[in-house]
Amino acid sequence: MQEPATQHPDIGDDSALRRLANSVIWPGFRGRTLPAWAEDALRDGLAGLVYFEQNIGGPEETRALSARIHQLNPAGLIGVDEEGGIVTRLESRDGSSTPGNAVLGRVDDIALTERVSAWTGDLVAAAGIDVDLAPTVDVNVDPRNPVIGVRSFGADPDLVSRHTIAAVRGLQSAGVAACVKHYPGHGDTSTDSHLALAVSNASDAQFHDVHLRPFAEAVAAGTKAVMTAHLRVPQLGDEPATLNPRALGLLRSLGFDGVIVSDALDMAAIRHTVGMGRGAVLALLAGVDLLCVGNPASNPAHPDGPTDEMEYREVRDALVAALRSGELPVARVEDAARRIAELAAWVRMQQHRDALPAVPQLDAIVSAALDVAGAPRLGPGRLTVVDARTKRNIAVGAQADHFTRALSAHREVERVWLTDAGSAADAARRAADVLGAATAPVLIVNQVQSNALEAAVLDAVIARRPDAVVIVAGWPPPGDAAAGLNAVYAYGSARINAAAVARVLCG
Repeated sequence: MQEPATQHPDIGDDSALRRLANSVIWPGFRGRTLPAWAEDALRDGLAGLVYFEQNIGGPEETRALSARIHQLNPAGLIGVDEEGGIVTRLESRDGSSTPGNAVLGRVDDIALTERVSAWTGDLVAAAGIDVDLAPTVDVNVDPRNPVIGVRSFGADPDLVSRHTIAAVRGLQSAGVAACVKHYPGHGDTSTDSHLALAVSNASDAQFHDVHLRPFAEAVAAGTKAVMTAHLRVPQLGDEPATLNPRALGLLRSLGFDGVIVSDALDMAAIRHTVGMGRGAVLALLAGVDLLCVGNPASNPAHPDGPTDEMEYREVRDALVAALRSGELPVARVEDAARRIAELAAWVRMQQHRDALPAVPQLDAIVSAALDVAGAPRLGPGRLTVVDARTKRNIAVGAQADHFTRALSAHREVERVWLTDAGSAADAARRAADVLGAATAPVLIVNQVQSNALEAAVLDAVIARRPDAVVIVAGWPPPGDAAAGLNAVYAYGSARINAAAVARVLCG
């Protein structure tokens, strides 16, 4: 058991302990203006803030918000999840201008990936943001994976590794720090760690030869940050990587001396096990530097007030108590704060373009990356579209139905959602009834291999209407699971992916 740390002479009072704790906390907040608690915390040394969809207004509004944060704490870091494709914050209103990693992996043009990543970096920098929580470098070897899927470049570690290098270089060429994720590799899981603790199914050889490789390449390419996963790798012990000294020591042994960022502490894998406050202490003890608290808009309302301030205080107060007791050594937190300050200094030294970059012209590339099976072309007349994608993972957030929007540019469309359909059997009956009478039936699914409701709906619709066109937005099912379908595999559901699908189906 570790001996209690001796307090430094200048860290003897609660105000100093609170400021030290603040220096490693990275919370989210509600709204498009800073709440009073966040302003106070920034003045008191808060490491910065993370933007989510609810914080993003127009370009000028977002830049002004960023400027206010930097005014309150010139060393503060602003982060955002701008992966492109299905995970976008800055383009959440209209959909991403980039197709996502799965399409880039299918095209397999390293120069293209670097160019797209540089454009994303310019988009982030123009909003006054310092760190992009991207790229996702998990090797998606399990097609059932409910949380990675098309956020991955692919299932081959060589392919993922070379695109990881390109993405890191592209982002950081724009003066934005890349934060590769989700260490040590979330691609061989069938559990969403937003909802429960995920466990890697990889053998020891697969873990080292497949899942660690992109992270090692990212480190060699100079990534400024790495985000941990709330993922248990049996070879490394029982704790999830975020709380696991052995896992994070392995990352340091790869030569990484940048900032280790925790995945969100409000995710169920932490919140519903050890708790957010305790999780924060354990994460720092394990070697995490920057504590991402999470998105308060995705958490239940609380009768005592706004959850953003409550979640921040829960983490801060737990750190202060652990520092005061000596359980959490002051030197460990100071070391983490040093790395964060070095990252902030690097960002401040970069040259940023203030103007929004021109949108890349990727339509032809995305169209070529589609996978078309059968004869899915639609004739004239009204389309009836049933959307069976009842599961959205929290990382993606609320997302418009870009497929229906894109199809509406070509045809009259009747859209039917199944979000209130009840059981899988009820949803299947309803979808079959609706599309059974349709002139031009279209079914949208995400990943039938990881969603029982989607699978039941697909089976029922094809039994009734074998001529139905199926749009598969997510990772395609393995083997012959979709044999005989009239299908378009989009490898993503961003605006640009959907427009490509509509062009193929409607001409």
